[in-house]
Amino acid sequence: MFSYNEFRNLINMVQQHLPIIDYKDVKDNTKKFCILRHDIEFSIDRAYKLAKIEKELGVVSTYTVQVRNNTYNALSEKNINLISKIRNLGHHIGLHQNPPSSLKLDTLKDYIMRDITILEDSYGFEIDRFAFHRPKKEYLNCYVELENKINCYDRKFFHFFDKRPESLDILYLADSNHKWKYGYPLDFDFSKINKLQLLTHPFSWSEKGGDNYGNFVSLIRERNDELVNSMNTETNTFPQELLS
Repeated sequence: MFSYNEFRNLINMVQQHLPIIDYKDVKDNTKKFCILRHDIEFSIDRAYKLAKIEKELGVVSTYTVQVRNNTYNALSEKNINLISKIRNLGHHIGLHQNPPSSLKLDTLKDYIMRDITILEDSYGFEIDRFAFHRPKKEYLNCYVELENKINCYDRKFFHFFDKRPESLDILYLADSNHKWKYGYPLDFDFSKINKLQLLTHPFSWSEKGGDNYGNFVSLIRERNDELVNSMNTETNTFPQELLS
């Protein structure tokens, strides 16, 4: 599970039945589509690897970045570089917004726009979309609208419900927490599905794949190596034995 070959198989399967298009290309009269989105939570490096695979497959997707994340610095020179490379592959960059739990709905829009402005000033291009991280039901239920910005949970791309109905206007599949809690994509008959939003989290995917525990072991090693190398470049007194 969660290998790059599995990801390729998944995209190829979807492409046989649904056109993979961008959020901005979905109109009120669009009858069939699949939208691909990737929320970056732990590793921009892994996001870049996934972006290159999608380029090989000829598909375009959206990568959303967190500004307030303790596990990676979205504004470091290295990561700005990687985000630029992802964008140069033809993909779209958005904000992955994680509002504080205490934030009231009436101040949410200003909070989102502040983070979008931070990304725009740092990246040097417009951020025209945003997606919530673990959104509250009230955020989904009201389909938050911002002028000239795309909400990835807008009613055109997402079907909110309190109690799951017999049928959904738009199927939403996500690999949150390294599992497909809304159903495993390759188990679906996509010939019977008209509208799909497919969300993955790049940290879950790797060359060999694996279970949640093994994935985090390899991810922590990758991030630890990055931390050690970054510290080494900052000072000439770094203990060289720690580089091994």
